[in-house]
Amino acid sequence: MSAVSPLNERSRALIVEVAKALQIHFPDITAAWREQLSQEFGFDPRTQAALKRLTLDTGCSYFCQGDFAPFFENVSYYSKRLAKLDVDTRAVARSLEIYQAHCEPHLERIFAARKAEATAALDTLRSATFVYVSGAYFDAKNSESEALLSILDAELSAPSLAALLNKALQVSTQTFGATTGALMLKDSEGQQLGLQAGIGLDVEDYGLSIPIGEGFSGGIAQSGQPELVLDTRYEERLISRSMKERAASLWGVPLATATAGVLGVMVIGFSKPYYEWLPKERDLLRSLADRSALAIERARMTEALREREAVIAELSGHLLRVQEEERKRISRELHDDTGQGMMVIRLYLSMLEKSLKAPAARSKLRETMEVVDRTVLGLRRIIAKLSPLVLQELGLVSAVRKEAKETAKATGVNVKVMFGDDVGRLAPEKETAIYRVVQEALHNVAKHARAQNASVQVVRDGETVRVLIEDDGVGIGVAMSNRKASQGHSFGLAGLKERVAAFGGSVRICSTKGQGTRIEVLIPAAERHDPSEMPQPMLVNSLSWPVAYEAKPEARAQGAGRALVAVNSGSANAKN
Repeated sequence: MSAVSPLNERSRALIVEVAKALQIHFPDITAAWREQLSQEFGFDPRTQAALKRLTLDTGCSYFCQGDFAPFFENVSYYSKRLAKLDVDTRAVARSLEIYQAHCEPHLERIFAARKAEATAALDTLRSATFVYVSGAYFDAKNSESEALLSILDAELSAPSLAALLNKALQVSTQTFGATTGALMLKDSEGQQLGLQAGIGLDVEDYGLSIPIGEGFSGGIAQSGQPELVLDTRYEERLISRSMKERAASLWGVPLATATAGVLGVMVIGFSKPYYEWLPKERDLLRSLADRSALAIERARMTEALREREAVIAELSGHLLRVQEEERKRISRELHDDTGQGMMVIRLYLSMLEKSLKAPAARSKLRETMEVVDRTVLGLRRIIAKLSPLVLQELGLVSAVRKEAKETAKATGVNVKVMFGDDVGRLAPEKETAIYRVVQEALHNVAKHARAQNASVQVVRDGETVRVLIEDDGVGIGVAMSNRKASQGHSFGLAGLKERVAAFGGSVRICSTKGQGTRIEVLIPAAERHDPSEMPQPMLVNSLSWPVAYEAKPEARAQGAGRALVAVNSGSANAKN
């Protein structure tokens, strides 16, 4: 709070007159005040010394020189100290009231008829003083809140555990004005402390290991209780040479959570010896340590989850590759063995037909040949689904068109395919991924959406390939609820996301009841891509109201502005 006096000139002049008049009586007034404070509150000498700095006795030396501003600066400083001593503001107000009460008998003798005027001057000074006291308490509380919020901000924004530890130590040292600091964590076995973050320490300290129970920090880790070192020159437990040389006194607290216990220790150092913490400072440092410990625990859990997700993603990608290879192997075997065998059977049946004379036998043979022909056609469809040759030989555009035509022919859904003229050829595995995405999406449209129309759009947006599949069906929410009621859970969409994520891509699914579904897939066109640069997958389902989450308008505009090659595959009755 600004040290600008709220008193007018007349009040100042009267306060100066009263202070000068009472100056000779201050020792007696102060002694009586101390005795009553001890009786009512039991304050220790340290607290009484801070409270005395707020009284007229202290202010007299300032007032007699006409300086009110330095007095109120002094009030603000010692009020913050009282806040750190955990003295209630009501006790401070009572202390000022008691001091004035002991002044009033002297006022009656000195000022006689002007006693009321003198008492009013002291009332004004007491009120002004308490305004500064309240402001200082507010500033102290605000400082505590800012420190705790800084730890929370570090937890939310720090990109790694190391950054979080450095930020937590930095906030703690700045809050208390420390010159050095160390944050140590237990190793994986919980037997030793290792330095993870430091301020004002030597590089060699980062290789230092402190056994639990040994040294100043090891003792804190073992006991789980905060400790002080008032003079490092006489502390034999200090293991870090640089900490002993650069800090005269130390504050240490454990980093602990209710679930994990003690995770480590935080130590901050000060340049002056015998710098003891006050109760509120100790509590605040413990709060910062507890908040940091929770953040560390969550950060470790997050990193463990990220590692596990990375392993799962790698395994998923491997399984997808193995699946594609297995599909190709099965399709080759069906083509080379079963397919060729069926063709031989068809040839032998045809030869046999020519040798038969009986009409009945020839009729049965033709029926058998028709069964073989249907089996061959079915076999070709299976082979095409397993590993479409058109994708390998003619590319993605032809494969998607063929898939759309087959969907239209089989289901009657009018499917429109649009390809940007700058899409070009991609890596084989990415073309396979896009084809499988379209295949799965059209399969869902045909089987669950009850749609009349669908569209597939593929465009290239810089280094990203954008695939957009839309339909005018019932929406995912209705379709999935029907499927759960009749068939159980489906993992088609989950597999679609995993397939795209393997290439650092993302999937956005937006669905509105009765208004269809929109699936937007982004896959990097380059061979390598950082997954963190792609938007995160998002699934939005709505059963009874429109969904407000859609693809960014600028992205849609960019896709619509490109030259598109459109193919309307038509309905099942259209000519192919």
